[in-house]
Amino acid sequence: MLRLVLLSFLLLPLLAFAPKPVYILKGKAVRIIDGDTFDLLVGTINHRVRLAGIDAPEKKQEFSDASKQLLGQLCNGQVLTVVVTDTDRNKRKIAEVYTQQKLWINKELVVKGMAWHFTKYSSNKELANAELQARKQKLGLWSVVNPVAPWDWRKKK
Repeated sequence: MLRLVLLSFLLLPLLAFAPKPVYILKGKAVRIIDGDTFDLLVGTINHRVRLAGIDAPEKKQEFSDASKQLLGQLCNGQVLTVVVTDTDRNKRKIAEVYTQQKLWINKELVVKGMAWHFTKYSSNKELANAELQARKQKLGLWSVVNPVAPWDWRKKK
């Protein structure tokens, strides 16, 4: 019995580092909030979804409307597969989002130059390479001389 108690005290701190559970939602986008956030309707329940690993321009920032519009086009009429990996402080589901055709929406926004790879929260190599290519091709927000990253924009506001 003493061994079991000691073992549980040794293992308890490791649980803090255990990966968060991942789960999948399937539904339709019913409202696009901005270039990296939308509302997903699953049955009768609405879920606020924030795209993982990316950060799109903020409202009133250059390319904000274009980013929001692209997200709407990618989601339009699709049954989306939303792989939830976390929940943020605003109770939004942080997720990788895929269309029925297996298009990874998070990456597509970066590929088209409508979002940054959010390296503060992601070390994903695909997103990093997608941003590098979009920069080289001067696509979307990379077509301007000094685009301001959303996290820098938020600090100023």
